[in-house]
Amino acid sequence: MSTKTSSPKKVPKEDGAAAAPSKGSLQGWLLILLVFVAGACSLAVELSASRLLAPYFGTSLFVWANLIGLILLYLTIGYYIGGRVADRYPRPAVLYLLTICASILIGLIPFISRPILLWSLTSFATFSISIFYGSLVSVILLFAVPMILLGCVSPFAIRLSVEQVIRSGRTAGQLYAISTLWRCVPGRGGPRTRAVQIKACFPSCF
Repeated sequence: MSTKTSSPKKVPKEDGAAAAPSKGSLQGWLLILLVFVAGACSLAVELSASRLLAPYFGTSLFVWANLIGLILLYLTIGYYIGGRVADRYPRPAVLYLLTICASILIGLIPFISRPILLWSLTSFATFSISIFYGSLVSVILLFAVPMILLGCVSPFAIRLSVEQVIRSGRTAGQLYAISTLWRCVPGRGGPRTRAVQIKACFPSCF
């Protein structure tokens, strides 16, 4: 009677595990730093955009509504696209390439903003609410692509950082907390700045 020795079965890898370095490695700390810087840059772009639009369209409620609403929309689109791209190409090089493209486009904004803002101002001058349409088109043309690319950073970093499905929630929470931490820092960009923005939009309430 022959006995068959069963070969050891391979334990399948847990679904959703990413072939990424551990969170304590250098790569993990670089991802944390990148997420923090991307969150700070998104807020810095938003505040700088208000200063950029002010000489042309002022700082009325229409301008702030377009700016804040569209920036949030761009980040939302970036979160979705970043998650899809991260699942398809889960490599750090792709994340770094997206970040480099975003930084280059943000750096070009001061150089290309003047003709775009002048064109938006003159093109909608005959409209009754030209400030609304002009600032809307300006925010779309100047900030759509770089802010979408910045939005891709957090979900992409989560995909690279998650090693086990059981820890995915904790990892996602930590990285999103880090990306939003800059908005809580006192000073420029913190809660005080938000209060000033709200007061400027609704002066009759204060």
